[in-house]
Amino acid sequence: MVDAERVGQRRKCNDYQDWELIQISFPPLMSIDTANEPIIIKCRIPDHGIQIKRMHVDTGSGVDIMYGHCYHFLPVEVKVQLSQPDITLSGFSGESSWPLGHIELVVELADAKNPQLVRSELIDFYVVRSTSCYNVLLGRNFIRLFNIIPSVVHGLIKFPTMGGIATIASHQATELCGSVVHVSIPSIGEQLKSSAVIANRLHSDKQIKIGAGLSAETKAKLHGILSANTDVFAWQESDMTGVPRDIAEHKLNVNPSLTPVRQKKRHMALERSDWLCAEVDNFVRANILRKVRYQTWVANPVLVKKADGNWRMCVNFKDINKACPKDNYPLSEIDWKVESLSGF
Repeated sequence: MVDAERVGQRRKCNDYQDWELIQISFPPLMSIDTANEPIIIKCRIPDHGIQIKRMHVDTGSGVDIMYGHCYHFLPVEVKVQLSQPDITLSGFSGESSWPLGHIELVVELADAKNPQLVRSELIDFYVVRSTSCYNVLLGRNFIRLFNIIPSVVHGLIKFPTMGGIATIASHQATELCGSVVHVSIPSIGEQLKSSAVIANRLHSDKQIKIGAGLSAETKAKLHGILSANTDVFAWQESDMTGVPRDIAEHKLNVNPSLTPVRQKKRHMALERSDWLCAEVDNFVRANILRKVRYQTWVANPVLVKKADGNWRMCVNFKDINKACPKDNYPLSEIDWKVESLSGF
């Protein structure tokens, strides 16, 4: 991703210290010894004792990116420093996106073989909610601040420190996403996996899926919590009713000046129609749905195939959504905004 609006200011020659002007060189390589993998390093956030792995040094990125799954595992005292974004980001295909915010952190790099060769710089990370096998993307701004000279063919980066030239070798590309504050961040493939547990013996056919990447101890504790609180889950249609309206009530904020829309009936295949009728009957018996003779808004039901092969009944609310005024919090953003504000 590249910065679409601003370009980092370059330092003047007289702003550099003598130790920053040391010449950096790489040894010659035979073609058989050259590397062809991305440069992946790890660093420390010394002010908070955090170590972040799986950081990709990308000379094509104009900004330094921290992905949402990495930001999520940072301590609360770090996450509260997130500020409102002041730029937009654009990718290879030209699409623009608005980051969740930016956060300034002191980053420390050290030579693995000689820990005395260490250097720290203040880096401004932009937090984006995007899928990636990396935790952080280090762009040209990071490279400029550390005076880094990367060499992909050597699989190394070198940068000056007050004690001399520090060298950091790229980690193996097969290494999984690193950990943050000793909390394992599983790879994208592991995050998509899950294991099913039975929390309610009376409904053994209803299983709850939990993350497969969790430790055995965490799984056991989570299973115990679910089993001890089975009453808060809806195991059948009749369990979803009975909430007093003074506790929770939903209301559609429809613009009264718009004319109600009655969608034309759409016919379904016999198999889908029979399943839909049975599902509606279950909701009627559970007092979730009731018959209405004179409707003002009419929308067709839509069946969507679930991952387990069953059907999910939805309703085409396209027309009524157009009649409701929009707010600043679309559904895809609500969970993330609540999570960020609460510090989880």
